[in-house]
Amino acid sequence: MTKIKVENNFIWIILAAIRIYSTNFLKFCGYMLFPVLGQVLGLLLIFCLAALYIAYLPELAEKYPVFNDYSTIILSVILITVPGLLIFTKAFWDYLVTYGAINSVTESFLTTGKIYDFPAHNATITSRGFKYVGLWLLYSVFWLIAINPFFWIIGAIFFIYFILLFQVFSFEPDKSVSECFTRSFEIIRGNAFRTLLILLIIGLFTHVIFVQGFAVIFDFTKITSLLGSMFEDTLATYIPIDTINNIMLNFNSSFDLLTPAKVAAFFVYQIVTFLVIGFSLPLRGITWALWYIALTDSQNGAKGCNPKAVKRVSAEIIDRARKKQ
Repeated sequence: MTKIKVENNFIWIILAAIRIYSTNFLKFCGYMLFPVLGQVLGLLLIFCLAALYIAYLPELAEKYPVFNDYSTIILSVILITVPGLLIFTKAFWDYLVTYGAINSVTESFLTTGKIYDFPAHNATITSRGFKYVGLWLLYSVFWLIAINPFFWIIGAIFFIYFILLFQVFSFEPDKSVSECFTRSFEIIRGNAFRTLLILLIIGLFTHVIFVQGFAVIFDFTKITSLLGSMFEDTLATYIPIDTINNIMLNFNSSFDLLTPAKVAAFFVYQIVTFLVIGFSLPLRGITWALWYIALTDSQNGAKGCNPKAVKRVSAEIIDRARKKQ
């Protein structure tokens, strides 16, 4: 018996997703903390340590002849980047897991009215880790093909029809990887336009409005200038700005020349964008979970939450909930 009836109305879906996300904002922020910040930390470690190594390499080579050997230099770079790479990889995997687990989180909220026990929700995905990796790999192949300009239109169309791919994976565990694609296509068929509207509205919020809003906050709190000065003195100095300017001037004589300050500002903006999009992942996941339930309920002639979705609340979540009572 669900506490919240999912309406087959795209406006209701968006408003409900925003409500669930906003009323549990701190919980979701804690949930996304390592998956998002871990990726940033991992990349910063990789580039910063590599940059420091390159900066001090001449001095090291002068003091220690072993650093004059090309193999030693390559091996040192690899060893230096390993810590950051491990952190990034773990965070990136957790990020992928959370996108699938959000479906279980949404399902649990519809049945209990609460958001809790994220590790148990993650287990609904990690327990089928190999299949989940296979799904992402096949999805990535699709995107690699869609990158080709000749397939942009076809790619955009199929993107709409495969938008519920990971919801099918979560709510219908009996489906194979290939069947997840066909099932998503079946659910969206006849609802593509409304799905596109949801995608555009949620995308506008998470990729534009939220990003610009937090960029203003970063500027107001001087975080932008602080990070900008750090990048300008470190990463920006190792980018061949003069070479890039010369190349671009050959194509466009009116090209606005790059400077270390502009490069640093670009890095800061990309970090803000990544953070906002990363921490708003639950909002997007909740939206598509609700949309899946609404469309499948409509197709099944059911009322309230999809019975298959209710069964997907894992035994581990239920057991832990009983222990807390």
